[in-house]
Amino acid sequence: MKAEFVPVQESEVSELGSLRQKAWASTYRGIYPDEMIDRFDFVWHREKDLLRLRNPSYRNWFISVKGEKVGYLILRHGEPGLLQSLYLLPKVQKHGIGRQTFEFLGRYCLGQGIKRFRCHCQPDNRNAIAF
Repeated sequence: MKAEFVPVQESEVSELGSLRQKAWASTYRGIYPDEMIDRFDFVWHREKDLLRLRNPSYRNWFISVKGEKVGYLILRHGEPGLLQSLYLLPKVQKHGIGRQTFEFLGRYCLGQGIKRFRCHCQPDNRNAIAF
């Protein structure tokens, strides 16, 4: 599978929220209370995403495979940079998309003069820690 990294446009912010809700439902079920996942606040996330899209310190990309959006990533510029979010739908996990994403981020950061970036994950997210 070959991943493409497509900048998120303001007109796609609702699509980003829907993708986030799907990714969180598969990632966090059993980690966070079901109520948090089942009552995902699309309006709140839309506003937060719009702020990030308009902030020059952030870069937001969809991750696409064969034209289908299967994940997203958000990077905050700085030294070090911060990988704010990286989520992939289960159907593309363990197919090299995460590796391609880190390769993309490495090239992007070097091109922007960012020598290193850091990332965090929820301590009970065993898949992310294993990756």
